[in-house]
Amino acid sequence: MAFFIFSANIGGLSIISLDEAKNASCAREMMERGDYIVPTFNYELRTDKPPMHYYFMIIAYKIFGVNEFSARFFSSIFGAFTVLITFLFGKKVFNEKIGFLSAIILISSMHTAIQFHLAVPDPYLIFFITSALFSFYLFYAEKKDIWLYIFYISIGLGILTKGLVAFVLPSTIIFLFLVYKKELKFIKDLKLFQGFVIISAISLPWYIAVWIKTDGVWIKEFLFKHNIERYSTTFEGHGGNFLLPVLFVLIGILPFSIFSIQSIFHLFKDKKDSLIYLFIAVALWIIFFSFSGTKLPNYTTPIYPALSIIIGNYLSNFEKNRFNTASIIFYILLTIILTFALFYFISQDKTLSYLSYNAFYFIILTIGAIIGLYFYLKDRFLYSFASLSLSSVLMIFLFFYYIFPKFDKESSVLYILPYIEKDKPVFYYKRFNPAFSFYLKKKIEEIKDFNNLKDINILTREEYLQEILEKGITVKKIIKKKDLFENHVSVLLVL
Repeated sequence: MAFFIFSANIGGLSIISLDEAKNASCAREMMERGDYIVPTFNYELRTDKPPMHYYFMIIAYKIFGVNEFSARFFSSIFGAFTVLITFLFGKKVFNEKIGFLSAIILISSMHTAIQFHLAVPDPYLIFFITSALFSFYLFYAEKKDIWLYIFYISIGLGILTKGLVAFVLPSTIIFLFLVYKKELKFIKDLKLFQGFVIISAISLPWYIAVWIKTDGVWIKEFLFKHNIERYSTTFEGHGGNFLLPVLFVLIGILPFSIFSIQSIFHLFKDKKDSLIYLFIAVALWIIFFSFSGTKLPNYTTPIYPALSIIIGNYLSNFEKNRFNTASIIFYILLTIILTFALFYFISQDKTLSYLSYNAFYFIILTIGAIIGLYFYLKDRFLYSFASLSLSSVLMIFLFFYYIFPKFDKESSVLYILPYIEKDKPVFYYKRFNPAFSFYLKKKIEEIKDFNNLKDINILTREEYLQEILEKGITVKKIIKKKDLFENHVSVLLVL
């Protein structure tokens, strides 16, 4: 069911997200060049992310061809595996009911479904972080070496996915948990030297190879620009309030995040080691990114499985009280506000305003919540839980198969591509939408000097159009289209 949800229409939606376009194109270029060490976008060095997700995309490209389905296929697979290990961990450490509820909470989250639909590294990181956190606790509880080795393997693969964050945060979570338990001596049982060897054997060869092949440039840019600078400053305008990561999590794991506060109070009442451990993981992850200068919704997604288990534990012994009643009523009001807010924001976009009516499909969430409240007041908690979950899952399918495809047709790239004259080379001036690279499957050369240029296609942005025309360039035609969900307007000039 998780794979069915997370792969909904992954081949029927175009690559429009800037991050998706760059990642999917990078994997294609690595495969095309036969170079599995150095990542490139538009055949120039790309230092944003390590290569793990590129490798899986390449496997899919070789099986299914270079297309949207292939770029996203393994993201959906890793999403399904994340739900699976969440269920298995919940069943093993708690009981089958808690495991099942935790899995359903994950499946019901639209943000989780969106994350596992994307051709980006986050779906892989979520899985490896979840695997690492769960396997460590199982080793702590059972003292079986197999869990320790799975922990170290997961850390190594996580480092190959998104860098040292996959080592630093899980290690800190474990340290704080052992401090809480007053069991720092347990560290000696972690076989740290063996762990270092396993992690190094998995992750170091590629980092050494990319250092050699790029003369250290990739490592330096990745470390200083995409880690230190991203954390210490607001990168690409993605800043925000200190509490924004908390909001990301609460919205991201709706509908069942409405029971988060009760779940945490219940956790401290129980004081089970497993719940405290998961809470430390959730709290540290949120606090860490609260201090980050750059804040994005995907940064906090790796702790969704842990929070799902915390909430699932609470819901497994659900009782009627005024706090739960208030939570469901709050969710009803929230979904109504969300529906009208979406309608308003879509209406403000001149390109998309005619599609604003689609916002009212989100009323399905409101209907599910009202039905859920009805069953809750009748003491039929299972039906209440099912109503919240099924309405959300229905909304996810409706979103990916019916609603978003309408918006997808307004993609600037899909609109402009047919106007690109195939017999003429394609250049760009200053900036261009990265999705063009994915669909054209060739290098788009940068224009630095307009002298002697003729019979070419030029991709750029509207903000640079007047600058180009003032150079006295003779233009055959100009095609413009606003980038979907962006403030930029893509422009095609045919000379």
